[in-house]
Amino acid sequence: RSKVASGMAAVKGREITVKEWEEMQKWENVDISAMIVSSAKSILVRRPIATGFWLVGLLLAACAGGLPVGEDAREAYSVMLQHAEVVDSRELGRSEEELHLLEGQYYNARGWFGACDENCTRALDRVEMARTEVARIRQRRDDALSQARQEVSIWSTVGVQDVRNAFWAAWKSGKDFASRCTMYDALFMATRREENFAAIVLRLVFQYVINLTMGLIGAFFFFMYNVYTLLVSYGSSFLSGMAFFLLAVVAGMSVVSTYLGAVYSAV
Repeated sequence: RSKVASGMAAVKGREITVKEWEEMQKWENVDISAMIVSSAKSILVRRPIATGFWLVGLLLAACAGGLPVGEDAREAYSVMLQHAEVVDSRELGRSEEELHLLEGQYYNARGWFGACDENCTRALDRVEMARTEVARIRQRRDDALSQARQEVSIWSTVGVQDVRNAFWAAWKSGKDFASRCTMYDALFMATRREENFAAIVLRLVFQYVINLTMGLIGAFFFFMYNVYTLLVSYGSSFLSGMAFFLLAVVAGMSVVSTYLGAVYSAV
């Protein structure tokens, strides 16, 4: 008792009791690694199917590279892809630039509360024509890109790489969303005078974790939509596309859940 009593310290302006000190000593003696291993074994025993899907998803995300592409198919893909890039960089870029200029002229011609005279109406007609032209060129670009992709398949190294790029693009957008929301939260918290700096930092950390969770979940659904558009662009059959889509969903869900689990464990 004398040893415990000598270890009493001031916490938040008061002395802790002997019982509180003993509880703190118990937590200090806890083996965290053993707790993690025990929890993992418990989850594996209680949910073997979910754990199996999770492991398969991680293996797919880490190791899946796609089927090799033949030389003829790769050459045809490269030629059509270059054609799509030419349409995108030259015609589409020029049309979008012209559309942006016409939209500026239209907004300048508008009056108060959206009033539009004869000059404004003509400017709007030019904008609508420019939008139609941009949509037509964009469709040409997408058709050329789809023809190039159909020379290979979604299961090829090219298709798998496109899916990987779509996942990491969605991942980045989700993390950017979390960063923006946390920045706004920090600006809001800076106006509150009743909290000290340490409390604000702690609240920001937890708020970032919440924002990151929402951002990555939203990014995951956006990734699922991108996989669907890629399947359509590659011209996959229903059964082949459904199989690939399910594998991509399992892999993406495993990566997101693993990352969020690691973040929550660290916090």
